[in-house]
Amino acid sequence: MNRITLRGCRADVLAGYLQALGLLRVVAEQVDPRARMHWRGDVAVLDTTLSEEELFAWLVDAYVPVPIVSPWNSGSGFAGNGKSRTAEKSLADVRTLNDERFRPLQAAIAKSEQIVAEGRRRGWGGNKGELWAKDRKIDVIRLCRALLPDDALPWLDVAVTLTLDDLAFNALAGTGGNFGRQELSATYYDRLLRLIGPTAKLADSRAWAEAAVLGREDVAYLRETVGQYDPGRAGGIHSAADEKGDGFANPWSFVLVMEGTLLFASAAVRRNGTGRSGEAKPFFTRSTPLGHGSAAEAESVKGEQWVPLWDQPAGAGEVAQLIGEGRAQWRHRQATSGLEFALALASLGVDRGLTGFHRFVIAERLGQNPLAIHAGKVKVAARPDEGLLRGPYTWLEQVRRAGATNAVASALRRVEREVFAVAAGDGPQALARFVIEFGRLHELVGQSGQTRSQVKPYAAIRPPDWLKALEHVNQGREEFRLAAGLASLNDNPKNPGPSIRALLTRADGRAWQDAPGCGVDLFGVTLIRALAEAHRIRVIKAQDDRPSLDGEDVTSRGVQTAFDYGLRLPISLVGRFLADASGDELVADYLRGLLALGCPSRTEASWPRQPEPLVSDWGLPLLVPFFGTGDLTVRVRDRQTGEQRPHPVRLAPRPDWISRLAARGVDAVSREAVTRLRMAGLEPRVRVVPASRADGARLAAALLLSVTRQERERSLTRICVAETARYDTPDTQGVPA
Repeated sequence: MNRITLRGCRADVLAGYLQALGLLRVVAEQVDPRARMHWRGDVAVLDTTLSEEELFAWLVDAYVPVPIVSPWNSGSGFAGNGKSRTAEKSLADVRTLNDERFRPLQAAIAKSEQIVAEGRRRGWGGNKGELWAKDRKIDVIRLCRALLPDDALPWLDVAVTLTLDDLAFNALAGTGGNFGRQELSATYYDRLLRLIGPTAKLADSRAWAEAAVLGREDVAYLRETVGQYDPGRAGGIHSAADEKGDGFANPWSFVLVMEGTLLFASAAVRRNGTGRSGEAKPFFTRSTPLGHGSAAEAESVKGEQWVPLWDQPAGAGEVAQLIGEGRAQWRHRQATSGLEFALALASLGVDRGLTGFHRFVIAERLGQNPLAIHAGKVKVAARPDEGLLRGPYTWLEQVRRAGATNAVASALRRVEREVFAVAAGDGPQALARFVIEFGRLHELVGQSGQTRSQVKPYAAIRPPDWLKALEHVNQGREEFRLAAGLASLNDNPKNPGPSIRALLTRADGRAWQDAPGCGVDLFGVTLIRALAEAHRIRVIKAQDDRPSLDGEDVTSRGVQTAFDYGLRLPISLVGRFLADASGDELVADYLRGLLALGCPSRTEASWPRQPEPLVSDWGLPLLVPFFGTGDLTVRVRDRQTGEQRPHPVRLAPRPDWISRLAARGVDAVSREAVTRLRMAGLEPRVRVVPASRADGARLAAALLLSVTRQERERSLTRICVAETARYDTPDTQGVPA
């Protein structure tokens, strides 16, 4: 076997990809049944018994063209009314050739003429020079399927497909075999005559074959219509507006491309004769304006053609079976959009042995002429992050179907762009951007009366562990941890309190509310105000839920305000949040996303603890012990015996502390905290609390975050003359029994 590298057949150009398939197909069917092909990177490699010299000699001297006829098109030459003179002349020239290689094509042409005659006899003819009446096209196609030779049916299956009650066109072959004013079968006849017709120059034909297969660029091409398959050659380097899309055309490239398109005839259609339009288009989806630089939402796009790559040699039959079935499944159904196709590749929803796909967007770029624009390559690889997107994607579909406003539609596109990036393998960074964009979209839907009347808030049945999924994200690492610490806050179901999600967003369970429960929309500039107000409302709720005693002053008693469950953060991280406002925008972005997606409660993070900085302000370490659940234990020295003994402490803030902190009353609250410590039997290190430099509202917001019991006890030890108690058992604060 000889191995020929087909340098002119590159998969990142649709023409090059189809040329490779076409060459494999004709070689395997006509001269070497053992021929195999695979892809080395983006270049095709052919294994065959033929040498390079024998291959080119066979193409020029012995290749038999496949029968391609389009008697359903007015411009195919069969109308005979003089309106398509070039097509009629090429058709007549092929019909009268005395060459054995053209016999299959001539037989198909003869049958096509019978179809035209029979259709006209039945009164299906059109007016104003049209070959067929528009309402009779489906009858003509049925007649073609019944009368055309078997070897002419693959082209029919590619170009036009009979569905149950309509016709479906594969954009790979234009509109039934037309690209604007270019009729493909007529162009095919013209190119064949130039290559192997009676007046063809064999030296030119050989040079064009080497250029198409081996990538030679020292050959003079024709100044003819290129078509959609190779947009890089359309127009040429000195093209002008009046050239009507002419470019540098290689006749062999076009012929091999036409041969290659026949492998995209759907296997389902060939077996059943009819089918849905999606079945007639292997690896073809509706377009998603994402994932490539030239994407435009309002652009006229026919769809996307994805083409598979494989790195192990495969025969023509195997390739035909692979492409004909066109399997690309996601969520147990065939992918219907470019976005779903990328997700299918990320979930291994395609046949085994495929290494990747090239993506081509069929867009109208030159007037009404479609072009196959290369939109990137996506590798086939299992990506665990894809599983995180399945639940949110269902909600995104609901938003898309709801007829969203411009603002919602724009936000939806941004979310889908990140979904595509995750599916394409951009990693945790893309997943982090998805979390942010999903939160923005969720809030916009909640603000849109039109959309939210049709779409309920997203609610995950079992929220994935976003903290674990994004633990390797470097940019915004601390901001994400802070957001996760807030979003994971949750109450014991036996003693429910206000939902942190309902307090900070417009979503309250499965219903929308007119404003966040805290009354403040969540943005970077409003983050502290929203958190402080949410904390204040939380205190009011906790106070209302606690039974009061007759004659008791409710402002003097303590009340537990902390959530029972949630990610416990190191106090050093809470301290940095208190001291630095530069990350508020990113914290708010992450927080919106995690609140919308659902963040499961966790008590510990997998990130290593960082060394704690020296405490430069008394505000946080003094108040942190009061904001938590459960009793604390410190070791104090007995005044009589001098021995160290465990001392249990139950601390709780006064109900008005958060409101007073937000009103810049840090010093007054701190003095009251010192008094409460003395009442609890502890000895604060100072008699007079120094003035705090902490921002009161920010401190009120920071105290909403949870820290571990050990952190609270260590903080208490810093403030008081005591030692942290040692435990043989782990901290179980907030862990369900």
